[in-house]
Amino acid sequence: MFKDKFVDLTDDQLMSALQAVNAQFSGVYSLWSFLPPDDARAKRELCINYLLAWKLVQLYPEQAMGVAGTGGMPIGSKKAGPIFIKYKNMVRQEESTLAMLTTNQYGIEALTMIQSAPENYMVFA
Repeated sequence: MFKDKFVDLTDDQLMSALQAVNAQFSGVYSLWSFLPPDDARAKRELCINYLLAWKLVQLYPEQAMGVAGTGGMPIGSKKAGPIFIKYKNMVRQEESTLAMLTTNQYGIEALTMIQSAPENYMVFA
C-alpha cells in the first residue's frame, strides 16, 4: 500500500519485511473478528500495511521518502536546546514490541489500530 513511499525497494526486501511483520505481529490476523468478514479483512490489511511500512523504514531508512524515524529506538524524551535525547528502556518484553512501533509514523498508526481494537477491551457489538 505504501510502496510508492520507498525508493528502489526490491521484491525481496518487501517479502523479507513482510515475513518479519507476520512473525512478530501474527495476532493482528485475529483482531476485529466480530466484524463482518469484509470489514475485518480491510482493517487487518490496513494494519498489516502500516506494520510493513514501519518495518521497511526500520530496515531500509535510506529508501524511505519523507518519513521521519528514530533509527529504530523509541524515544522516551527529548529537548531542543542544548539537544538532549533519551531513549525508552526496552527491558520488558510485552512492552517492547509495541513500544518499537513508536519509531516512525507508520508504526504509530499501526499501534493506534492495535490498541483501539475492541479485542483489547473485550467490547463486542
